[in-house]
Amino acid sequence: MDNDIPKILENSMSQNSFVNGTGKVHLNKKLRISAIPISFEFNKFYFKDIFKLLVNAYEETVTVPGLKVIRLYAYRFDGFHEAMKAKVGSLYNVCIDKSFVEFEYKGVSYVANLIETKDRSGCLHYCIHFAYERNSDPDRKIGYELIRLALSYTSSYKTGCMEISPDAEKINVNSLDIQLIKPPKSNFDNILISENITSDIRRFIYAFKNFDKNNSPLRYLLSGKPGLGKTEVVRAVVEQCSKVGNVIIPKNMNGCEWLLFDFAKLFAPCVICIDDLDLMFGKREEGFAKHTLGTFLTALDGILENKVFIIATTNDKNLVDIAASRPGRFDEIIDFGDFEKRFYTDLIRQKTQNESIIALFDAEALDYLESKKVTGACIVNLVKQLNIIVEMNPLFRKDDLMKYLQRNHKGFYKTQLKEENTIGFGGGR
Repeated sequence: MDNDIPKILENSMSQNSFVNGTGKVHLNKKLRISAIPISFEFNKFYFKDIFKLLVNAYEETVTVPGLKVIRLYAYRFDGFHEAMKAKVGSLYNVCIDKSFVEFEYKGVSYVANLIETKDRSGCLHYCIHFAYERNSDPDRKIGYELIRLALSYTSSYKTGCMEISPDAEKINVNSLDIQLIKPPKSNFDNILISENITSDIRRFIYAFKNFDKNNSPLRYLLSGKPGLGKTEVVRAVVEQCSKVGNVIIPKNMNGCEWLLFDFAKLFAPCVICIDDLDLMFGKREEGFAKHTLGTFLTALDGILENKVFIIATTNDKNLVDIAASRPGRFDEIIDFGDFEKRFYTDLIRQKTQNESIIALFDAEALDYLESKKVTGACIVNLVKQLNIIVEMNPLFRKDDLMKYLQRNHKGFYKTQLKEENTIGFGGGR
């Protein structure tokens, strides 16, 4: 994104333009700036986007209602001006980049001091200090307002997939660790699910892609045991939605799930993907989840206003608190039932081109799989093993397959414990 920012005049500021000991800035003799009262520490994501917005507004390559950038200077240097050392020298080792921007927003004059610093341990910090004209009525959340404007007009992150996690020391939306990730490859047409589920998911993607027209965010909960295609469906949603808007994937939120919704409010449209919702929020009876569950319920109540889509999964909807899963908080709860027998052969052919393996699955073998209510994941794993088995033993036949199916199923689903007591270790007698 740095390459998208036009080059600004460098080394063009005199030392008198620094914030001096009295806390005043004299970028414009007509502008009397008060001591700096508004200060934000941002992550790199916000910092760069605000800078890009101000640069584009200054060069008039974008028109933002109410925003006018009057003067802008940026330069790079090592060390600090003497007047700044007293303020930050004990915390930071070096100042890498610094910018001053004089701008007006909604009739109020501001000066923004953008500082990129490196502390003594080498960690980067991104700070923006705002000063305003005396006797004016400034927006105390001017930093957040500039983020909103940047995401609407100039951001490089208006579309794509982001993985977010909280900073261990600073738990707030400004310090989120944000990593752009490549959306997973997915072919929705190849996902073997019922026509009803396919229709529901296509509706979700359609609503997202047409959000500007319909203004109707959806929230879906996908419920079903592992291996039925829920993850593949989510991958398809991520791939399709990230082409036209933002997809947020939480990682290791550690009780800070509320940050998901604070961050998502900045985007429209945006979809939050939550895998294993029950593990994140649980039930109110589970003491450890009470705080995060309450936050989630509150967020769902106001999510329509926030323009946020949600697609979440659970292995069992009964594990999700009833208040979270009621109509109105989720638009649909989609049950993924047993993997249907009519999909078995198609899935086998998706996973192998070896005709000798495909031929092993005659009516008897398919009936056996159906009787065991196998999942798609089970069949995928089975074919994976058969590709190796047949390569090692070309004489592998149908009888061998049936024996392997029984042994494979027993390994996963049968207990090793016997009902009768035995003599010896663990025998109890």
